[in-house]
Amino acid sequence: MSSMNEWVFQRRKNRKQHLPDFIVTQEIINKISNVFDVPEERVRDLYENSWKIISEGMKRHYLAHVIRTMEEELRKLPGNDMFQICCTPVAEDSRDIGIASAHYYKGRYFSIYYHPKTDGKQLRIMLAHELGHLFLLELINTAGGYDYNIKTQIEPISTIMGIFTILDKNEFYHNKTVPFKHTSPDDVIKDFTLLLNRRKNIINIS
Repeated sequence: MSSMNEWVFQRRKNRKQHLPDFIVTQEIINKISNVFDVPEERVRDLYENSWKIISEGMKRHYLAHVIRTMEEELRKLPGNDMFQICCTPVAEDSRDIGIASAHYYKGRYFSIYYHPKTDGKQLRIMLAHELGHLFLLELINTAGGYDYNIKTQIEPISTIMGIFTILDKNEFYHNKTVPFKHTSPDDVIKDFTLLLNRRKNIINIS
């Protein structure tokens, strides 16, 4: 291993060692219980039987900001008032791992289907690509006066739109969210205790 590679490896190792652990432990549950005066059993039940169920379904919403924004834009078009974008997993025993597909119902909804065992990183790529198709079929056609349709060779263009989507999301996660990040679980709990000021008719959340 070269000296440069050794330096990069050591830097990554050190950075990993200093990353805060935000896993919900018994200690965190106890702190939440004490600070907000909620029985420990209730806090644990909320985490184990409510939050975990929600978090397990988050994979299909990896690009939720993009999906929500596209829905809002598409609903501005005539006849699209209730337009929806749905991301739905297929059956777990399906052999189509690593493959995503979409069905487009003009003026109604756009459904993306994927295998629930798809790798998380790959799933984001596939969702972005499928959303690229919808972007072309609706937003680009309407706003730009183009005539993309399912018979047009739009695969490369959809992929390019997908690349723009992932680049933007990574820019958001790596740079734009820095001011909003907390340094530790205690830091998170501390910020939320400010909401308790509402009981004193003091409104502040940060």
